[in-house]
Amino acid sequence: MTQLIDAMLLWPSPVVVLFVTGVWALVAFVIHRFVVPVICGADGRKLGRFEAEVTSQVALAFGLLISFNAVWLWDRNERVQGAVVDEAAALSAIVDEAEDLPPEQRAVVLERTAAYVRHLVSVEWPTLAESATDRNRPPQLVALRTAVRSTGVDELKELWKAADDARDLRIRDGLRIMTPPRWGVVVILATLLLVSIGALHGESRRGRVLALTLVTLAISACFGVIAVQARPFAGAFRIEPTELREVLGRLETAPSRT
Repeated sequence: MTQLIDAMLLWPSPVVVLFVTGVWALVAFVIHRFVVPVICGADGRKLGRFEAEVTSQVALAFGLLISFNAVWLWDRNERVQGAVVDEAAALSAIVDEAEDLPPEQRAVVLERTAAYVRHLVSVEWPTLAESATDRNRPPQLVALRTAVRSTGVDELKELWKAADDARDLRIRDGLRIMTPPRWGVVVILATLLLVSIGALHGESRRGRVLALTLVTLAISACFGVIAVQARPFAGAFRIEPTELREVLGRLETAPSRT
């Protein structure tokens, strides 16, 4: 199931939103066509009086829980974006500090920094969208650590550690997903909300259709907005390695010094 959801999130955002809307429209149709007649009867009077307060309470619970889920996702995305910026800043600072090294050490540090950043942009980044990133340190990062340690400069060691920590945070939080029970509760509440809306307008078929349509669009909008941002490295709003590309461009265009 997780793989199917990941594949769906790679679709263009309009397609994801339309798919989510279609799913909830189908749920609303089933409730309107089959569930409400069973509960309320063909004429809508079998159930008797249904208080609007019940619908309000269900709507409140749904709104609170889907807000909690949205806040969790947005907070996670901000942490991941911050980790990307911190990682690029640490690598850029390594380049700055390397300028004060002897020529041979400087050349090695800059060469291995460029190799590592190139690996991040061209190899590691695409795997983030597929949630298939290897959390182990790549050989390029290990080679950079060796070069940094050989200089004996504490500032370079600290900067390498900062870059390593930022990468770990980027991968760890970037690949975190919301647990199925949290989604399941929200889906159940959304379904109950549609059922209660249908029961509230059981006697009026046209009123029920209008109410279910409006609430279905609102529910679809909530799930659609969350869906297009459910993975920080996938979809139209994915995080790009812009800062890392800038570091790589700086390394590739910098004149060699001997």
